[in-house]
Amino acid sequence: MLNESVNFQPVPLIVRIGSEEIEVASLDCAINLIRSLRHDRLGRFAEMLLTQMEAAKAPQQRRDAWIAFETWSLACGLQPHHGDLEHAA
Repeated sequence: MLNESVNFQPVPLIVRIGSEEIEVASLDCAINLIRSLRHDRLGRFAEMLLTQMEAAKAPQQRRDAWIAFETWSLACGLQPHHGDLEHAA
């Protein structure tokens, strides 16, 4: 069983919003980023994601929320340096 006292530390990722590249180094940073986009098209697509991220308290929940954020940012085309996209046809 996972030790619940261990804090989850994600690998930071870079997202591009407009022409700005932003390092997102924690779940709290990701939450703040999505909150800042609430009135934008991208933010409207992330309401359920934001709810999941805000509710995540246990380390496994935080891991799952981070994976969901990574997936969302990739699906929205916000990860400018994602290796899989460099080789897309």
